[in-house]
Amino acid sequence: MLTIKKLQIYGFGKHENLTIPLNEGVTIFYGLNEAGKTTIQQFVLQMLFGFPTRQQTQRKYEPKVSTKFGGQLTLLHPIYGSCIIERVKGKAAGDVTVYLEDGTTGQEELLAKLLYGYSRASFESIFSFSLHELQGIEKMSEEELTHLLLSSGTTGIQHLSALEKKMDKEANELFKKTGKVPVINQKIEQLKQLERTIRLEQGKIQTFEDKLQQLQLLEQNLEKLYDTQKKQQQQWQYLTVQKQALPLIKQQQMLQQALGDDQYVQFPAEGVRRYEQAKDRLLHESQQLLQLKEQYQLLQDKVLATVNEQTVIEMGRLMQKEATWHQLIVKEKNLRDDLFMLEQEIDTQFRLLGVQEKEAQNILLGETVSLQQEQQFQQQLKRLEEAEDELKFHLRSLEQVHQELDAITQQKQRLKQESLTKEEEHILAQWPQQKRRLEQLRAAKSQRTKQRQPNYFSWMILLIGLLSFVYGVIQKNVAVAIIGVVLIIITILLMKVVRQATEAPNKENSHLLRQLEQDEMIVQTIRLKKQRLEDRWLHVNDQQSEKEQQYAQLEYKIQQAELESEETTQSLQQFLKRYRLQGTIARTLMPELFMRIRNVQELAVKRDGSISLLQEIQDEKKDLYEQLQQVLNEIYNEHEIYMYLRTAYLEAQQQQQQVQQARAQLADIKIKLQSGQTRIDRYTADMTQLLNEAQVQNERDYYESYEQFEQQRKITTELQTIQAQLASLNLSEHDGLIEDSVVDNMRVLEQEQTSLQVDIDRCLEHRAALQIEKEQLLNDEKYGQMLQQFEQEKSELQQLIEHWATKKAVATAIHETLFRLREEKLPHVLSKVNAIFQLLTGGRYDQLTIHEEGYFIAKDVAGIRYQMVELSQATKEQAYMALRMALAQTLMTSAPFPIIMDDPFVHFDRNRTDKMVQLMKEVGYERQILYFTCHDEMLKHWPQEQIIDVGALANERGVAST
Repeated sequence: MLTIKKLQIYGFGKHENLTIPLNEGVTIFYGLNEAGKTTIQQFVLQMLFGFPTRQQTQRKYEPKVSTKFGGQLTLLHPIYGSCIIERVKGKAAGDVTVYLEDGTTGQEELLAKLLYGYSRASFESIFSFSLHELQGIEKMSEEELTHLLLSSGTTGIQHLSALEKKMDKEANELFKKTGKVPVINQKIEQLKQLERTIRLEQGKIQTFEDKLQQLQLLEQNLEKLYDTQKKQQQQWQYLTVQKQALPLIKQQQMLQQALGDDQYVQFPAEGVRRYEQAKDRLLHESQQLLQLKEQYQLLQDKVLATVNEQTVIEMGRLMQKEATWHQLIVKEKNLRDDLFMLEQEIDTQFRLLGVQEKEAQNILLGETVSLQQEQQFQQQLKRLEEAEDELKFHLRSLEQVHQELDAITQQKQRLKQESLTKEEEHILAQWPQQKRRLEQLRAAKSQRTKQRQPNYFSWMILLIGLLSFVYGVIQKNVAVAIIGVVLIIITILLMKVVRQATEAPNKENSHLLRQLEQDEMIVQTIRLKKQRLEDRWLHVNDQQSEKEQQYAQLEYKIQQAELESEETTQSLQQFLKRYRLQGTIARTLMPELFMRIRNVQELAVKRDGSISLLQEIQDEKKDLYEQLQQVLNEIYNEHEIYMYLRTAYLEAQQQQQQVQQARAQLADIKIKLQSGQTRIDRYTADMTQLLNEAQVQNERDYYESYEQFEQQRKITTELQTIQAQLASLNLSEHDGLIEDSVVDNMRVLEQEQTSLQVDIDRCLEHRAALQIEKEQLLNDEKYGQMLQQFEQEKSELQQLIEHWATKKAVATAIHETLFRLREEKLPHVLSKVNAIFQLLTGGRYDQLTIHEEGYFIAKDVAGIRYQMVELSQATKEQAYMALRMALAQTLMTSAPFPIIMDDPFVHFDRNRTDKMVQLMKEVGYERQILYFTCHDEMLKHWPQEQIIDVGALANERGVAST
């Protein structure tokens, strides 16, 4: 059989980095809701048959957190031996690689050979089923339930059945006898409607000359109306020009009158812009001249300030030593910190060495530690470590052996629990007597078979009597005829008595024989179980003896290791006393003891050098600090003194720079004052000249004169524009135009145009209608097109009829094929179903057959027959599972796959659940079974080594088996 030995999950759903070993027989996956049982089930299916694509409805189980997706299945194949199937994220169904034990690798083609060409759908139809597939059985009709049982894989006809339904559906979509929606029915109705329309078109081809004469009269009438319309349009355009000229004439008269009343005003060109520009510049120059005078006075005050140049030079010299000052401070601080750290480190080292007194510390600093002494010390320390490591190793080994002995004890207790029950012991004890009875019945059956051979003597007497009767009738010999009749009657009665005498005990013996044969199968199962328990018990006893010997040997080795460790410790303590080290030294410090003594001596030398260097730095800093106080004439903190020196030095430098800048600015301001006064005089002269040109005395009169000048210029411009517009209208005379007369003429003309347009539109509509009718009569191809369409529709109808006939023929052929398949293949499977169905129902039902009409029938032990819809939910499920198990047995050679079950019998009572467990154990000898459940009462039927706690997998990585 094909066995899954191990699951290795890289990343799949909620599981990540898990390795789960599996048993050869039955493996129980137990866990509460959302523990990940279905995830593991789907992992097995998707590793074998690929990840679902986007078009499929199954869930893909991609991890939400991890980037790894996929895993491995390790199989034991009956043909290829040990092999590994690895599938990771890649193309749609994932990238798969198959590794065989001979080193061969392959992809999908090799995997298809391992799986015997099965797809996921065909695999799940036989070897994988769950509670979800069984929950809907209760609501199914008789036909639906029978189809489910047949399509579960028992006959291999589910694909043909689906094709038959598809062909029937497509044929009904083409034609129904009383339908209106099918395509052929609609096509027939269209042909009838098209035939009626063709008859109507045949009576429309007439009347042509009358329409031509009416068109000629309409053309002549339209020419007269267009001439009248053209004259009206010309008159309307002339009146429109007159109406546009009326407001222009009125405005011209008003402007001429306004221009004649005002006196001519003279004003300079761009006078306002030039005057305001000169005024703004005069104001700006005056403000700048005032600011320059104020700035000149301030600069004169700054020039009077004086600075001590010798002090500034001394400050500059000391400023150059600022970096030296800060370096001295930093060095002093660093040396103090280093000294503090050295003292702390020295004290720490002494504490680690256990030397607290000053005198002992000074002595230790003067001691010399040679390499020979250190080597001798390291050798003793190494002996101690080796002794302790050996002791720890023996203790760990002792603990491991103790745990293994406990595990063996628990295993023996479980074997005692799994021992034969009293009922099974009783069955074995009673079997020798029943076996003798079984052999007697088999011998009797064989003897009866021989006795059933034809009795030639009886048939010979019967033939003689028949011949005597015929001879007596023919020869009219009554005595001979009577003798023949008597012989016939006696022979028939004798044969009937013999048959009744043999048939009565035969029925009773046949029933007893069947019962004893069933008991024989049960006894064989019990004996096999007993033999396995005895083998396991012997194996456990051998393991226990071996572990007890190991335990005694380890106890002796532990005692020897403890003595060696104690002797080495005493020798090491005596060596340390020679170096005046008191107390117990920590084991972690012993390898570094000599290194720490050398380290504390080096730290003491560094400390003395740092103290000498600190004294030199302090003397140099004191000399520089006294020079700084002398320059500043005040006492400051050593951290702030250069800040005050820098401030004083910058202020002195700024004062010198400001005096030099003030002197240069005074000379520049004098030049600016002279040039500013010159520009003020020029701007004042320009303003006076503009007032004189405008012939005014002040600024207010100047702006009033500008407003009068602008008004006259605007009127003149508007008058010129109006005169140009009147000239463009091209009116011969426009002085005598009256507005009311022009409006009345336009109103009358507009009414005449409207009436004329109505007549023209009426004529155009009549002409268009006549022309359309004429064109239709000349170019009418509708009749021919309808005839062509009629023939085309008939051709399409013929093609549809052919399609309908084809689909009907296919559906009929498939129906006959399904009938033959069901009659030929199903009985072979049903022969195995009955035994399983009888076991699962506890002997309540002994047969599952198919009625002549194609429905499943269940027969109980009393001979009463029930349709499937009349059974309980659990019994329907048991029939479904019996069919699955029977098919799996028939396919043992061609498809030795494991069976995967996801809690499929939760509706079973305790008795039938026990029967199902018994069936699983029997099937487990031939096939591997993976059973997933969330019900803890199922666990009591299985030993602990066959149970995997799925809930514990979330807390484990690696082997996760309980």
